[in-house]
Amino acid sequence: MKKLILSVILTSVITFSSCAASGSDSQAEGSASETAQAVQLSPEEKEHNDMVQRSFVQFGNTHRLEGKLAKAAKGEEMTVAYIGGSITEGVGGTPEECYAKLSYNYIAENYGTGDNVKYVNAGVSGTPSILGNLRVKKDVLEHSPDIVFVEFAVNDGIDQLYKESYESLVRTILNSESEPAVILLFTVTKTGHTCQEHMKQIGEYYELPMISVPDAIQPEIESGRMTWADYSNDEAHPNKEGHKLVAEFISNYFELLKARDAVETDYAVKPIAKFGNPYENAFLAEADYDNSNENLKVGETGSFSLESRSIADFPKGAWVYSGEGAEPLKMTVKGNSLFLVCRRNNSSEMGKFEVYINGEKAATIDTNQSDGWGDPWAFRVIKWQSVKDMEVEIVPAEGSEGKTIEIYGIAC
Repeated sequence: MKKLILSVILTSVITFSSCAASGSDSQAEGSASETAQAVQLSPEEKEHNDMVQRSFVQFGNTHRLEGKLAKAAKGEEMTVAYIGGSITEGVGGTPEECYAKLSYNYIAENYGTGDNVKYVNAGVSGTPSILGNLRVKKDVLEHSPDIVFVEFAVNDGIDQLYKESYESLVRTILNSESEPAVILLFTVTKTGHTCQEHMKQIGEYYELPMISVPDAIQPEIESGRMTWADYSNDEAHPNKEGHKLVAEFISNYFELLKARDAVETDYAVKPIAKFGNPYENAFLAEADYDNSNENLKVGETGSFSLESRSIADFPKGAWVYSGEGAEPLKMTVKGNSLFLVCRRNNSSEMGKFEVYINGEKAATIDTNQSDGWGDPWAFRVIKWQSVKDMEVEIVPAEGSEGKTIEIYGIAC
């Protein structure tokens, strides 16, 4: 892969500040490329610079972002958080060399005044925004973040459940108490899978900063100037150099932001969702839940027992069925939906269960799944058009004798 020393790129971008008249997104991208040529880059450097500039999608409304950065520059504490799948967790790199840590380092060095910029990485392998939305309160919002990067483009699907979950996640963050700035990052697999199309529509609707890996690297790969192996050693995860590149795309956004003269008006979250936000502010109970939320009360556990098992991001134990008995796990739920977070695996040892709501079977969930690998998965049991009172019973299904069912979370 043709590399360009970041300082050369940043020099060209900073020079752009004298050229930017209005700070519009299109002018930012075009003028930066023109200025890069003005500093007489080599052909390789210009190709790399053009790739980096393509990663810029839009500034969005930066009122929140610039306010947070200004506070950090004055020495006030600022927390930068990342939520996503395995790419955010750092697979393909290391905890210190993943794009999240590298981009955090850039932000801390450029806007911090010592150790006042904090880092939270809430990436969990194999998880889409469905689960991300359920766990964002405990994994991100409890830290009162100031900036939150959201990365789920390769883990999500394109149906309505994913669109609504992603938008619910974005709105939950935007409407949280610390009023964080939200930055959307889009990634891509070797086969070209990315949910950038509908995620970009959400970003445009909420006027959010957006950065795109596919926009940057796909033209390079198609032209032969770069191969997928330059970016990744497998089907999806950036390798060490790939993580550096993604971090460079992020730092490029911030350098463009520094260089523009635009002044943003106040930011307000749209009152009406674009695709739908039925899961906004979802409540998630883990195995140590004390029935403190009036909307969820766990009752008799029946043939399930509380055990101190753990799974990625769920260390507090699980409601476990060990293959004996058929007595239901009971709970009362008030909400417009019900999700159960379970361990799934490609194994005949994994059981299935039936979920009854108000006496009627609502779903059968099989935790033996061909694409499972011991990961936590958020199974949606039901979605209502309005808030309902639900008497819920979870019953081991026939044929699950001698098998295992592990429930790590209940969400509504």
